[in-house]
Amino acid sequence: MKIKIIEEKEYLDFALNNKYISIYQLPMWGQLKEVTGWKSHLIGLYEESILKGVTLLLEKKLPIKKSLFYAPRGFLLDIDNKELLAEFTSLIKDYIKKQHGFMLKIDPNYIYAIYDQNKENKVIKGQKGFDNLVSLGYKHLGFTLNFETLQPRFLCRFKLEDTYEKTLLNFSKSTRKNIEKTEKMGVKVRLARIEEMDLFTHLLEETGKNKNFIVRPSSYYKKMYELMHDYMKLYITYIDTEEYYNYLINEINITNKEIDNIKKLMENNNVGNKLKNNLKMQEQHLDNLKKNLSNAKEMRKTSSSINIGALMSLFIGDEGITFMSGTSSVYKSFNPKYAFYNAHIKDCLKENKKYCNFYGISGDMDKNSPYYAIYEIKKGFNPDIIELIGEFDLIIDKFTYVLYKIAMKGYKILKKIKKG
Repeated sequence: MKIKIIEEKEYLDFALNNKYISIYQLPMWGQLKEVTGWKSHLIGLYEESILKGVTLLLEKKLPIKKSLFYAPRGFLLDIDNKELLAEFTSLIKDYIKKQHGFMLKIDPNYIYAIYDQNKENKVIKGQKGFDNLVSLGYKHLGFTLNFETLQPRFLCRFKLEDTYEKTLLNFSKSTRKNIEKTEKMGVKVRLARIEEMDLFTHLLEETGKNKNFIVRPSSYYKKMYELMHDYMKLYITYIDTEEYYNYLINEINITNKEIDNIKKLMENNNVGNKLKNNLKMQEQHLDNLKKNLSNAKEMRKTSSSINIGALMSLFIGDEGITFMSGTSSVYKSFNPKYAFYNAHIKDCLKENKKYCNFYGISGDMDKNSPYYAIYEIKKGFNPDIIELIGEFDLIIDKFTYVLYKIAMKGYKILKKIKKG
């Protein structure tokens, strides 16, 4: 066998039909990362003239005149096949040595285990691939729980039924009600244009600050869209202020009728605590509706629509992935996530995908965990929790690797000190 630089078309033809494909392994991802100082290499593994596997390698040159290599989401070949993996590993090590590389990092798009939505009933799927990598000298960096790795290790996804209506029935009752309520409140979703990338980025930024994830400049996402628009949709969630106003008027009328009915019952019956409490609850609800109506009048004067959320979705392989999103805390009562998740699900079905993937979550299911809120809304869609195999380092120059790890540890300590 041999490896060589491969043309983009041949690479893509193979990659898009591989079961481990992810957005990170597209040639366009390498082109995007070149904007941030990486160099991309498209590598093909051949047995005579037959292509057996491919990988995208990203190279970062360090000041010490050595290079770090990273294969985002691993190799597109069968890592359950130890003989094939061993051959590729040997050849890729030689290739990296010639490029003055000292290590290769991988984080394969390879399922290690699947759990139910409560992270119970664990089913191990990937022990063979794990054992193959370790036996060939790949250093596993641990079964991490949170977001210590370059890409999320825990994902949540659910299988789509053949229709939207059937898919909807798998969700919790409260999730279905929230989807319906956002629609009634005039919360709508539209596809964003590339010219709106500043708006899209702005809607990401508030959530980025609150959830401590990096939001890049809008120019980065614009470049990403230019390169990957065939696999991507950008959603903007907004309030139709006229519909919201009309929704409140209708709710006020319904609540007034309910209050009248309760009062009539109280006139004709012995008044118990149940009726009293119900009346009090409805009157409080009416007060809240009237306050919201006052706000709705101002909103309607200001604009016919108010943007409150953004979602970037990627459609590749057999799934649609909610890659990143942001919502306005000012309008959180409108639950914009239910609106854009619902739009994403409908597009997954249109694209004939097998799964809807709500992407990264923490593997810590403790409700007191600082990351539990990321999963809380997603749980109502009745997903499986997918545990990926994790990060591995293939050490090629041990001395340089040790120096690099020491330097990285010092850098992380300095970052913590700066954060206070």
